[in-house]
Amino acid sequence: MVLAGLESALLAGSVWALVAAFLLPAIAALVPAAPAALRHAVPRALAAAACALAAVLGGVQLAGSSGALLAWWPGLPSEPFTLAADALSAPFVLLFGLVGAASFAAHAPSGTPAGAAARLALHAGFALCLLCVFLSRHALLFLFCWEGMTLLSAALVAHDLRSARGRTATYVYLALSHRGAAFVAYALVTLASHAGSFQFGALAEAFSRLEPHARESLAWCFTIGFAVKLGLVPAHVWLPLAHPEAPAPVSAMLSGVMVKAGLYGMLRFAWQMPGAPPEQWGTVLLVLGVASALTGALYAAVESDAKKLLACSTIKHAGVLALATGLAALLAANGQREIAGVALAGALYHAIGHGLAKALAFLAVGEAVHAAGTRHLESLGGIARRMPRVSFAALVSTLALCGLPPFSCFAGEWLVFQALILGFSAGAGQLRLLAPFAGAGLALAGALAVAALVKLYGIGFLGRPRTEPAAAAHDAAPRTAAAILAFAALPFAWGVGAPLLAGALAAPLAVLLPGFEAAQLSEHAGFVLVPAGLQSSRIAPAVAALMLGAFAVLARVWLRARRGGAPGLRIAPSWACGAKLDARMQYSSLGFTKPLRLIFEPVLRGERELQVLEEGSPYFARKYRYRSGLPELVEKTLLAPLVQSVLWTSEQVRRLQTGSLHLYLAYLLATVVGLLLWAR
Repeated sequence: MVLAGLESALLAGSVWALVAAFLLPAIAALVPAAPAALRHAVPRALAAAACALAAVLGGVQLAGSSGALLAWWPGLPSEPFTLAADALSAPFVLLFGLVGAASFAAHAPSGTPAGAAARLALHAGFALCLLCVFLSRHALLFLFCWEGMTLLSAALVAHDLRSARGRTATYVYLALSHRGAAFVAYALVTLASHAGSFQFGALAEAFSRLEPHARESLAWCFTIGFAVKLGLVPAHVWLPLAHPEAPAPVSAMLSGVMVKAGLYGMLRFAWQMPGAPPEQWGTVLLVLGVASALTGALYAAVESDAKKLLACSTIKHAGVLALATGLAALLAANGQREIAGVALAGALYHAIGHGLAKALAFLAVGEAVHAAGTRHLESLGGIARRMPRVSFAALVSTLALCGLPPFSCFAGEWLVFQALILGFSAGAGQLRLLAPFAGAGLALAGALAVAALVKLYGIGFLGRPRTEPAAAAHDAAPRTAAAILAFAALPFAWGVGAPLLAGALAAPLAVLLPGFEAAQLSEHAGFVLVPAGLQSSRIAPAVAALMLGAFAVLARVWLRARRGGAPGLRIAPSWACGAKLDARMQYSSLGFTKPLRLIFEPVLRGERELQVLEEGSPYFARKYRYRSGLPELVEKTLLAPLVQSVLWTSEQVRRLQTGSLHLYLAYLLATVVGLLLWAR
């Protein structure tokens, strides 16, 4: 083992604490006399502390530290497995640490003690593999951790064995993830065969010695593999299925952090390792980003499942990340490195900002869903009054995910818009054509996302409860609510501190775009955010926050003064033309999105079915059954035919299994004869 410096101590502490959190519940289950705290309390505290150490490590690396190293020999005939934090992995390690600490702090045991301990152990193991994905510097270790991350998270998605929906989500998730991992594994093993080593440094040298067409082929293999994990269209179908089925703290890490591993892989293996992405790489990513942003936002706007709505919103933000990365590659290829740096800074800043906001949303909405016993918006309502602390956190997360200033998602998206405008103005090649369409698509996706999140909070948390379980909902446990409220400060701080914190991305930006000065993104001691030194386009998030706060205070003072101090409340029933009001008369999720469904009907292609259950008069039946839904078009048009073809092929191959040994020998003889004739 090699340890040097504070950074290596932080690295070792975070890794081994997660290992302990993963193993302790299993040890406690095997030893009957073990204290009960070893099943949940101690592992949870260790995992939260490990993630906090990882956050410190990421922050230290962003501040320009020399580097951290942890190496050990696994007994394989190769170099030692190496973990190290560097400039490119630092933002993702920071995000992992912040989200992971909140996720474990909010993790509460549920179900049987054995089941709760097993879920916590899987959660810790998943976090360990995810952290090692960002820290691995050895190709085999990276692949082991990548597959471990997938398998352990799949086990958490399928944690409720009675749920058919969870089993289906797990199958789809594993099928697509393994296909993406196959592309990544092929590219890494090919590089290792040329390099004679599995170390990333040797792989980068081998990458530079390859022929141009070979470099492009491997870069595209990496891109396809990591695009699956990022959730880009058309490989996005697993995300809205899998993320809602996991427990809320795990969903927070899936949508908040694991999706960003796809972006990290693209930047590491398709951009930094070859030195520059291949030709047309940026164009493809930009187009896929716009398509993903529009698809995710549209399906989020018409979705009535609260957690699935958040998962669809993740697809929208994954599209923003892909668009920004592709835009940066296009600008860099056309010599516009300063504007490319703005786009890349927007991608990295938005990756962290969205991760914080989405993790908070899953934690808060997950608690509300657990208390009400349903994920369907039509069965919620009134949560804000019954769960005030959780509802406040949900409000912060929805405001942030809407991209409103001064919250965390605003600065990143604003930088991306500025890069699009500057790229179009600079006349950077095909961006003269692509930038207007990309800007319009991003604006439309943002508007649809706002509609989706207004629906989520307005119908799910405000109004009156629509069902008895929603009316009986109670606030989360004090420890869980405190953890969620403390975490709610981070999206606000990341948004307000954007001018100062954007400069902290100098190290990863220098790795991807040598010579780019991130200091030009801010001025006045980090108080004002300025893209590429453009004085005509600048914003101060802190000033926006102060103005909003001052407006709220002044409005409150004015209302109290106008009413003569504390107003006396007079409660009277609302007038509704003599009809008695009840919760069913409120706006429903379907009613709220009806205009959007009509506008986008050619795209959504809704399905409707009317069945007569009991005949009545010749003109009117006594009883009907009506069903409506929105099919997943990509799944229906692309994946379903592929699945059917595989099943049909498997069925045809099964006919060869007759159980006759003589026939099997005949197959073998025919194969040998065919090979001899072919190789003659």
